[in-house]
Amino acid sequence: MTTYHWKRRAVQVATIFLIVLIPASGLFRIDLTTASFLVLDRQVLWSNFFLVFGLALITATAPLLTYMTIGRVWCGWACPQNTVAEWATKLTHKILGKRANVDIGSDGLIVAASKNKLLNWIILALSFLGVSMLLAIIPFFYFYPADVVWSFVTLNVDPKFSRFMNTLYFVFVVAVFLDIAAIRYFWCNYICLYRIGQLIFGSKNALHVEYDTRRSEDCAKCNYCSTSCVMGIDPTRFKPTDNCISCGECIDACNRLHDKKGASGLLRYDFGEGGTLSARILAAVARINLWVVLVFLLGCAMLLWGLLK
Repeated sequence: MTTYHWKRRAVQVATIFLIVLIPASGLFRIDLTTASFLVLDRQVLWSNFFLVFGLALITATAPLLTYMTIGRVWCGWACPQNTVAEWATKLTHKILGKRANVDIGSDGLIVAASKNKLLNWIILALSFLGVSMLLAIIPFFYFYPADVVWSFVTLNVDPKFSRFMNTLYFVFVVAVFLDIAAIRYFWCNYICLYRIGQLIFGSKNALHVEYDTRRSEDCAKCNYCSTSCVMGIDPTRFKPTDNCISCGECIDACNRLHDKKGASGLLRYDFGEGGTLSARILAAVARINLWVVLVFLLGCAMLLWGLLK
């Protein structure tokens, strides 16, 4: 039986680790004082046409390529926003009840009566605050060297930077706290530009979660898949507007249930519609817009040239 849960957790942790490691190691940083990027401690000015234009082309076309190939796997497996939102939701369920909902995307405040206690709210708020204070440090790595960030954390930062960094840190903490405590998946459903692009350019031929309607009589109608869904979707009745993030939790849930009967689940990752797996993959590749690929490769070439020249 294929299990995606822990593989996804490993990818999520690795993604956050890379987000910190890339600037902290000196691989990439932004220097606003000189209007430049620092790549391996080498200054690349924003006036570098090839670098800036190449980066713009990559930024514009890379999402389109994912829409056509891996679909929303980025959202469910790597997006830091979804990772934090999922953690916050699980913690909320643990402290305020398994069906608790306190974010602005819900139909209203839902808290288990037995869990609606001041102590539980304090524990939840302090947990969110602690994580917010930790995550709010990450943006500093993209603008300051690691030693400066460390001096800020240890309260030994240069006094001339102290007030500005403290103010900026406060803003970051408040923003992250609001996101964790209230915004969560509201961001994904209504604000995220990647999500909007997915609705406009997304393709059924890209990787997605598929329900095997041919075996619908084997469905236990237990709602186990929908209760396991991070986004609260019923995978047996997908609607075009459903924000499935292809996390695979519903697949694991269905597989666990049917594995007890010695059968496979009714949900799976799939490409395209109909035909053999290899045929569907080839069909998905064939539908990738050649011009998008060419523009993406041109952007990569210009970015590389801008870095080396």
